[in-house]
Amino acid sequence: MNRFVPIIQLLLILMLCCFGGCTMYSKNAEGLRYFGQQRYAEAMTAFTAAQNTDPTNPDVYYNIAATYHQSGKVSLQQGQTAVAQQQYESAIQNYKLCLAKNPNHTAAYRGLATLYMECQNADAAFQTLIDWQNVNPVSPEPKIELARLYQEFAQICLVQRRDDVAKECQDAAVKLLQSAAVTDPANYRVLRALGYLKEQNGDIAGAAADYQRSLQSNPNQKDLSDRLAALQR
Repeated sequence: MNRFVPIIQLLLILMLCCFGGCTMYSKNAEGLRYFGQQRYAEAMTAFTAAQNTDPTNPDVYYNIAATYHQSGKVSLQQGQTAVAQQQYESAIQNYKLCLAKNPNHTAAYRGLATLYMECQNADAAFQTLIDWQNVNPVSPEPKIELARLYQEFAQICLVQRRDDVAKECQDAAVKLLQSAAVTDPANYRVLRALGYLKEQNGDIAGAAADYQRSLQSNPNQKDLSDRLAALQR
């Protein structure tokens, strides 16, 4: 009879592990629903429960960071500057915790760089993505995100009438995307970004060609398909 005890114990362990995993995913899904409804307090409660169940999952840390990030925006709009600052600091901390568990978590890098820009810390935003690129020189993802940041900063410079700096940023974005295209010529995100830059510069035919190639690599881009149709009209 005793020889069956280890098997029973093993089954119990497996059941507990499965239950823990299901709990993590269900709480994470619950948090995402709340987040989509802009119910950030409830989202944070659900994400925290998911984190307690599986503290090794980088996506949970990203979701917590994104929730703090959006909560900080709301607090700032309400004039609660001190609260917003605390929420932003918590967002930065959790973005970094996510990256410690997954050093190539693209969304976390994007969120962290965006938050730094919103806090008017462009140097930290650029350095974050440059460091990622230096660690992963072959990967197209850091180049795509860094190009996006250069584009966003170029728009800021144009508003500030710093046309020379804006031009330098736009040129840097083009070079990064061209380099990414050499590494991964079929990458739909690279092609889409290149098309956007060409469209911004008035090269409609070139933009349409890149959009078409992006859709060939990934047809599940309805917004891009609609954009392409508008250009072709």
